[in-house]
Amino acid sequence: MTRILKIFFTAGETRPFLVLFCLVLAGFAEAAGIGSLLPAATSLAGGDSAGSSGLNDFIRSLMTGLGLEPSLGNFVLIVAGFMVLKAALAFTALSYAGISAARVSILLRRRLIAALFNAEWSFYAGQTSGRFANAISNDAGRAGDAYLLAAQVVAYSVQGTAYALIALFIDWRLAALGMAASIVLAAILSRLIKITRRAGYKQTDRTSDLTVRMVDMLTNIKPLKTMQRYEAMLADIAKTLRGLKRSLVTRELSRFGLIQGSEVAIAVLAGTGVYFAHAVWRTPLPELLVSGIVFFQIVSITSKLQKFLQLSVQLEAAYVRTADLIALVESRFETATGTKPPDIGKSCRFERVHFSHGKTHVLSDVSLEIPSGAITVLSGPSGAGKTTIIDLLIGLYAPDSGRILIGNTPIGDIDVKAWRRGIGYVPQELNLFHASIRDNITLGDPAIGDADVLAALEQAGAADFVAKLPHGLDTDVGEMGGKLSGGQRQRISLARALATKPQVLILDEVTSALDPATEAEIVGNIAALAGRYTIIAITHRPAWTGIANRLYDVARGRVTPGRRRPNPRTAARKNSGRKRSRG
Repeated sequence: MTRILKIFFTAGETRPFLVLFCLVLAGFAEAAGIGSLLPAATSLAGGDSAGSSGLNDFIRSLMTGLGLEPSLGNFVLIVAGFMVLKAALAFTALSYAGISAARVSILLRRRLIAALFNAEWSFYAGQTSGRFANAISNDAGRAGDAYLLAAQVVAYSVQGTAYALIALFIDWRLAALGMAASIVLAAILSRLIKITRRAGYKQTDRTSDLTVRMVDMLTNIKPLKTMQRYEAMLADIAKTLRGLKRSLVTRELSRFGLIQGSEVAIAVLAGTGVYFAHAVWRTPLPELLVSGIVFFQIVSITSKLQKFLQLSVQLEAAYVRTADLIALVESRFETATGTKPPDIGKSCRFERVHFSHGKTHVLSDVSLEIPSGAITVLSGPSGAGKTTIIDLLIGLYAPDSGRILIGNTPIGDIDVKAWRRGIGYVPQELNLFHASIRDNITLGDPAIGDADVLAALEQAGAADFVAKLPHGLDTDVGEMGGKLSGGQRQRISLARALATKPQVLILDEVTSALDPATEAEIVGNIAALAGRYTIIAITHRPAWTGIANRLYDVARGRVTPGRRRPNPRTAARKNSGRKRSRG
């Protein structure tokens, strides 16, 4: 119960006390309406109020003081009026709670998405995308439902309190019996609520685990299917599904147990209460009728409260897990305190930089210069530290020692977001969004028009093949760009990087998976961009060394100036030209 109330009172972008205020007013209206039934029942019984409760006498005196005749018709109108007022207030409160539930769901999604993109880069290495996808698409929605159910728990709690107060005014003995019956009912059904809570957490965790596994499998579906290597993974998923099934079965059994068990308990407890009121305490008939209604309502509300409490604890896990995940990501926010504008037009320098990933040493005493407007190539085998150098230059990591300068300013002093906005980046992975070519290049940025897209495609050497497609820029590239060839995907990625007219272009092993002819074409496209951009290429392929203005060899975390080697295709053309001239 405490956790549910915490969800109701602490969820963001809600007004819990406004909802609570409306519910309290609705409770008072209901109390007044039910209380007015007592003199109405007395009138129906013959109008003799002798021996009636103090509440009966109080209402009659109040009506007389207000100039109203204490007649049956007036009592009925008062009861109806208060019940309508109660319904209107409860509708207002719970409707607002429903709107707030949608806000809670959207707020959780917005916070998690924003936190993900603001987290430090080292955080992502130990995370799985499926976990976040499940939280955003599934758990956040169920968390909104948990808030709405928490509001309904509060509503029934207020309603039950109102009925208990009415019962105290009519007959304190019957009120005490009703509250005791409610406590007994809550105790009987609390075990089922605990079972439901455990099942809810297991369901949430196993659904998240299932989503993680499926995202990983679908990302790698081609090699898994090609090598027929997915049977063992499917068997593992089947095990997770069996656990999820047990959680769902447990949840349903406890839910129906609560429904049927509460009906039996209500019948027994209500019958016991009426028996004591009539046979033991000799309650007058009007008080007996109204007290019976109140007693039944107290027990019934307790049952409904238990039902909504069970539903809310079932969904509580989704809210808690999403909130915990947001807190985890927000605790790993990237701390960037620099404010100076980056001087991108000048060279970048590394001065005796050392860097380690945990206990693994990656870079040792790295010093290099990346001239502005030139092509700088970092060449070396995989795992040598080339990508780490770029990650440090982008500001994704900070060096353990040494300095990285953008122009003459240390990278820690500059506005890193402004620095990154001036970078075009082409990764080694050839994954595109399942969208059109236009959308893959603009990434939804309305400032990038078709003219910019076409210019970027032209620079990337992709304009011709895109123009020949049946739908041109509107061509859907398929899942991860699967409808395009490797070279075409690489050119689209290059066009994406060029669309914002960056000043620095970073290419990370962009031709490692391409055939020599396609690689030579892309290298030629990059060479044509020299002077317009500061280009940094990471590669272990010799085709790039021939276009480098500045070449560095990277091996075992150390950097040394490299010897420029001619591009084989360029050398072949020169040799062919010499032979023709001699002929």
